[in-house]
Amino acid sequence: MMIIPNSRKEFEKHLNLLAESARTKKLKMPLIPRLINGLSNAKFSPNRRINLSTIDETTRLLANTLNTFDKDKFNNNE
Repeated sequence: MMIIPNSRKEFEKHLNLLAESARTKKLKMPLIPRLINGLSNAKFSPNRRINLSTIDETTRLLANTLNTFDKDKFNNNE
């Protein structure tokens, strides 16, 4: 079962974990143009928060999936 964020703060945490995984090359995925576009189109608001209207469904799903399969959380849900 996927862990769905209950707040904007949790969702931003999921997105930041996705960005960190991509930066550190922990995320091993084929280079799909739609995924690359989704990640590169994400923008920040003037208050340095993630502008949620720039997050597409591919990026949203990947961020939530990555968080779900985080070992600690996944093992606690079984």
